[in-house]
Amino acid sequence: MSPIVRYESLLKMSSKNLYINGCSYTAGHELEEGLTWPELLSKKMNLNLVNQAVNGNSMSSIMYNSVNHLQKFNSDDTLVVIGLTWPSRVVLQFDKFITNITNTDVIKKNSKVKLSTWRRISSPYTFNQEEIDYMKSKMNIKKYNKVYNSFVDYYKNLVEYDDNIDENQMLNLETNILLLQSFLKENNYDYKFISWAPSIHNNPKFENVISFDKSWKNKFVDYTSHPTKEGCENISEVIYDSFNR
Repeated sequence: MSPIVRYESLLKMSSKNLYINGCSYTAGHELEEGLTWPELLSKKMNLNLVNQAVNGNSMSSIMYNSVNHLQKFNSDDTLVVIGLTWPSRVVLQFDKFITNITNTDVIKKNSKVKLSTWRRISSPYTFNQEEIDYMKSKMNIKKYNKVYNSFVDYYKNLVEYDDNIDENQMLNLETNILLLQSFLKENNYDYKFISWAPSIHNNPKFENVISFDKSWKNKFVDYTSHPTKEGCENISEVIYDSFNR
């Protein structure tokens, strides 16, 4: 199908918004503005982009925020694309924010928590990044740090002592995907799940999954283990095609 025909076909669609959520694979990592695949996809589809992806996003956070955000949208004029993430991520909800913490933060006993925490802040209450930044400026940092550090200590102990942690985290990931899938179907959203994890690719419980396998990663992932500029172009094209079949 030629690009002209494809674009004309998409323009007939009633959708006006493109809602996206996910982790750094979706938010973009060390890419210039305009080069992430959500930005490229929204331009291809001529849709208003609402991108709520943040670094280190957990599936719990993605599900929780997406369900709360999408209640304010109309499924008749909104497409949804969710970048699935990895199981070893947990959330701390404090005030109006959600902070995501990963295993890499506490991989070793007594390891220090990364200082990139603020890149992982999201919120179920708002879409506008300026609003989130404003709320962060009003946060009681002393109280937040006390809670945050206690939570990290708890998670360190969980990683160290729970012999069943891998199975528990995978179960949590799958449950959150299924909950989000049920919400999207119940509310008649046209949606796609984007997966880079082998454990998700062929799981029959999940519907509308677009998978990018190891061979794709070998070609389109950089030294930071994130999609390159060319990788983002490829992702946007594959998703674009999937909506226009």
